[in-house]
Amino acid sequence: MKKFRKRKWVRITAIFLILTMLVTYWAGTVTSIKISAEATNEAMRYLAENTEMMNKQRASRTWNLVRGLMRTEDIDECYLVASIYIGSARYEEALTYIDKCLRMCPQDERADFYAELLTKKGCLLTLLDRNEEALRVLDQATEKKPDASEVYLVKAQINFEENDVDDMAANTSKYLELKPEDVDVRVTYLQTLAAMDIRDEAKIQGKMIVESKDAKVDQKDDAYHVLAMLALREEDFEEALKNLTGIKDEEGRYEDVQYDIGVCKMASGDYEEAIDAFSKSIENDYNKQGCYYSRGVCEFSGEEADYEAAFHDLVAASEYSEEDRDEETAKLAQVILDEAFEVVE
Repeated sequence: MKKFRKRKWVRITAIFLILTMLVTYWAGTVTSIKISAEATNEAMRYLAENTEMMNKQRASRTWNLVRGLMRTEDIDECYLVASIYIGSARYEEALTYIDKCLRMCPQDERADFYAELLTKKGCLLTLLDRNEEALRVLDQATEKKPDASEVYLVKAQINFEENDVDDMAANTSKYLELKPEDVDVRVTYLQTLAAMDIRDEAKIQGKMIVESKDAKVDQKDDAYHVLAMLALREEDFEEALKNLTGIKDEEGRYEDVQYDIGVCKMASGDYEEAIDAFSKSIENDYNKQGCYYSRGVCEFSGEEADYEAAFHDLVAASEYSEEDRDEETAKLAQVILDEAFEVVE
């Protein structure tokens, strides 16, 4: 029967390997953004909530359309026709009439209405996949009406679709200045800041969410998760663990939590608890190769080391062959196998 013996091994080296794993782990972590990937969603929502004809029956729309077409030199009738076209999802025609309204509208006398027309034009351009034009028009709308909170959200949606994270953060921030009670958008802002690695502001936003009386459980979970990731990025394992244990995760959205807890426990020398967390993560089918590696490190690092279990886990990490295999993790596992163990017959 083969027995496994641990060679002389400096523990600090194991901790170094743990931290190396963390760098690899964080590099592969994707922060989810709650704003939808389609810019049309916010534009459609704005039009639906701010266009009367969206809720009319088709027969009524048709009659008003015929009546409106006869007298479109009147701005209100022209706007009615545009609204009917919006309600019928005929966006090109609606844009034509919104443009006509803009030409007729006295900007100084009806400033708010002019800003609304610009906003609807921007939303229509978005629905027509003309995002660059849409942003220019929506910028004009917020110049005319800086307190139009919904417009900043539409712009942020477009920024996200265009992968313009800087402008997305700026527009989301402006929206929150006007609507500070919107926790869901604050979560989006937090996640955007984290993705941009703006840590200090992200921590402020995260704290606001977890301390908010209005935040729902899943919103607080999102904040705790981002705060934990930021702490892991800074190798502040105590802070990371505090935030990880704050996550309720009633819907099982965060499959990485047990692995992250294991990393924190491992880094602080709580090897038995770390082994338990990594085992749960393996059961959850999350980052199994990383779990095998990390559990193996814990198994040979504890006061009552289980060298055989450690050996098999490190072999599993080194020889891992599923689609999510990470070569760096495999190499790290092999380093320990080559340098830390010898087989005794």
